[in-house]
This record gives sequence, C-alpha cells and structure tokens, in this order.
Amino acid sequence: MPDENSRLWEELLASARFQVWTAEYTKVQRSWQEFDHVPTFNRFYLIQEGVGLIRIEDEEYYPVKGQVVLMPAGVRQSYSTISDETYGKYWCHFTATLGDLRLFDIMETPYILTVDDEERWKHWIFLFASLKQYIQRDTIAASFRVNSLIMEIMACFIEQIGEIKLNRSSAVVDKIHTAISYMEQRFEEQLTIDELAKLVHYHPNYFIQVFKQFTGSSPIQYLNAMRVDKAKQWLSTTDMPVSEVAERVGMTLFYFSRLFKEHSGFTPSGYRQISKQ
Repeated sequence: MPDENSRLWEELLASARFQVWTAEYTKVQRSWQEFDHVPTFNRFYLIQEGVGLIRIEDEEYYPVKGQVVLMPAGVRQSYSTISDETYGKYWCHFTATLGDLRLFDIMETPYILTVDDEERWKHWIFLFASLKQYIQRDTIAASFRVNSLIMEIMACFIEQIGEIKLNRSSAVVDKIHTAISYMEQRFEEQLTIDELAKLVHYHPNYFIQVFKQFTGSSPIQYLNAMRVDKAKQWLSTTDMPVSEVAERVGMTLFYFSRLFKEHSGFTPSGYRQISKQ
C-alpha cells in the first residue's frame, strides 16, 4: 500500500485497541458444535490436530494442522466436528476496535491462513501458548504481556497475508482520515480546531472527542507530533539552521525548541549531533 492515503489509513489502523477475553488450548469433544451464531467478539483458532467444519457466512472451510482461522465479530458463523478425529487447537476470544467501529469491519482479511514454514509455525505456537499462560495471571505485568501478544499475533497474521483490503465506506473513519491528510499537507500553517472541524462538518468539541478516540491524541497533539517528525528528518539529513527548521514547521524558535525536547528528550541541536554520529 504505497500511496499517501494508504499510509494515513495505516496510521489510523495502528491506533486500534485490543482486549483478550479468554485464551486456551482445547481438545474438543465429539459434540462440539454451534450453528448460525453471530458473536460480539473475534475468534482465533490455531489448529494443532484433527479435522472439522468452519462455516463463515455461506462459505465452508475444513481447516487442518498448520492453519490459523480468524472468525470476525458480527459475522454469521458455524462450527462442528465431522469425525472422531476432533480438533486440538489453541484459541482465543478478543475484541478489536477502532473508535466505536469493529476493526474487521474496516480491514478485510482472509479467514484462513496456511503456515507452511516449520519455524514460523513454531513461533505461532509460542505466541498462543504464551497468551494462554499470561491470560491466567492476575497482574499488571501480565496484562501488558497479553496486550503485546495479541498485537504480535495480529501483526504476524497480516504480514503473512500480504496485502489487505480496507473498507473505506465508514463515514467517521473517512472524516478522521480527511483531517489527518489536511494536517499532512499544511502542517506548517497555523491550523485551528475550528478549521479542522469545519473541514469534516463536525462541531469543534465533538471533533476533538472523535479524533482522540481514534488516534489516542488530541488534534493539536497529533499535529505537533507530526511537526516534530518532520523536523527530525530535516535535522538528521540537512544542515538547515534550527531556526529555519522551526519556521518550516510553523513555530517560533523558542516554542519549537521546547516542544521538540518534550517529544524527543533532546534539544534540536543535540538531536542533530546524535543522529549524525
């Protein structure tokens, strides 16, 4: 996804929030089945052994060892055994949201992933076994581990798929994307909340609320982080005076220096020296 719009969409998707509800390894009983269920959570299955039937919407699948199954929330699905050789599988239930939207309503992926590399398969097993282990621990550190693991699982899933399709039909996501694109094109200008809100036809207060819900930052915080990133590029790749860098990102030298240190921990001159070393 090389174009600018896709890059901005990727930034939005990176702000997705995950929560794992349960994770386990199960050798299912012969009676394992459920039909035409529409869950409010997502499922991952990592098939270790056995055979069975998975139906998502109107498509039937028969996953086997070496395959990972993703069953998204809000989609009609069924599963059942088909012989005495029942599934042995790692599995987890989790939610994945982008603001008030379900992630897989925006990001379209295949439901079945085949892992045909032995070392990669071992890594998948390690991730799910670790998730099972940490979800059972009631500590703050374990909660961080669980969140990290589900994000790593999602990253592995997406990397092995290759290119994914994005459903750009969501009006709210489109508006946030429009605002970020506008910032990207005019980051050196003195943009205001009123201007950005007017761009997407939102009340300023509501715009701030929605923007922060999707990106984790207020619009001004996001814009300032964007300016600092641009400044880092110029400081590390050119000999442009710091005052000119500040001007190019639309700030006074004093405010730029203070903001840059808040974001990076270095003064602009100190960052330039370290980056060139």
